[in-house]
Amino acid sequence: EERNRPMLDLIVSLLAMFVLCGFAAVCGATVQTFSSRRLVALMQIFVAILMGGYLYWLMDSPLLVALIPHSSAIILSNWLPLMGAFFAGICFRTVTISAVRRAFLTTALLSLCTYSLMSPLLGDSPRCAEVDFERILEFQTTEQTCSPACAAGLLRLHGIHATERELSRLCLTRHGTHWLGLYRGLKLKTEGTPWDVVVEKISGDELRDGNHAPGILSLTFGDVVSQARIEEGFQSSVGHSVISLGKTASGILQVFDPSPDYGFECWNNETLQDVESAILVRLV
Repeated sequence: EERNRPMLDLIVSLLAMFVLCGFAAVCGATVQTFSSRRLVALMQIFVAILMGGYLYWLMDSPLLVALIPHSSAIILSNWLPLMGAFFAGICFRTVTISAVRRAFLTTALLSLCTYSLMSPLLGDSPRCAEVDFERILEFQTTEQTCSPACAAGLLRLHGIHATERELSRLCLTRHGTHWLGLYRGLKLKTEGTPWDVVVEKISGDELRDGNHAPGILSLTFGDVVSQARIEEGFQSSVGHSVISLGKTASGILQVFDPSPDYGFECWNNETLQDVESAILVRLV
């Protein structure tokens, strides 16, 4: 029962989103019945602009958890199914194509909406190994669990007991961990404590300042990665998470890389200039 309890937030959020998708589909079908074709076209254009704005400014942005500071933000911040359901409603009531084509297109759109909402829950968490002696900062025990390992370490730094295995489940880790999943795991583990979770996008210049520790850095390196970064185990356009421990006296950023071959490292400006994008997750 205790194992299944943290899934309740996701189940409730999924039900809420399905209800909203149903409402959006009804709105689309209602719009399609308007006698004014110009009004119908304007409504379609308006929703398409909303979708474009969401994709450009909000999707995968830390602003989402500022708008929806909830553990199930990974579900509630996915607004594409709402817009897809609206167009499915329009398609269902249109009279310009045959009933068979309408049924096919509507079913395809609604199937995509359902898959989009359910995708964070599909699959199983990696099988993490048992750790004989638990330290504050632990190495990851699978190739997919750098983020859960970092999350467990960050929580222990703040006096909250956590393990990689537990966080891989709470963070919805599959072949990797989206930062919204990382946010979920930390949000659930900090319930009832004085701590809260803050997510922000951070630039290379801000990384070099080092005034953001301790925190988890979810990094992506650019398409062209220097040979030094390749030797350090990083790959181009592949995400990885480390714990930022702040700047040393010499101005070098100290991090803990949970990959078993690395551990504590000092990153200079040459390393940081290859960072394409970074999400910083902290407890405040």
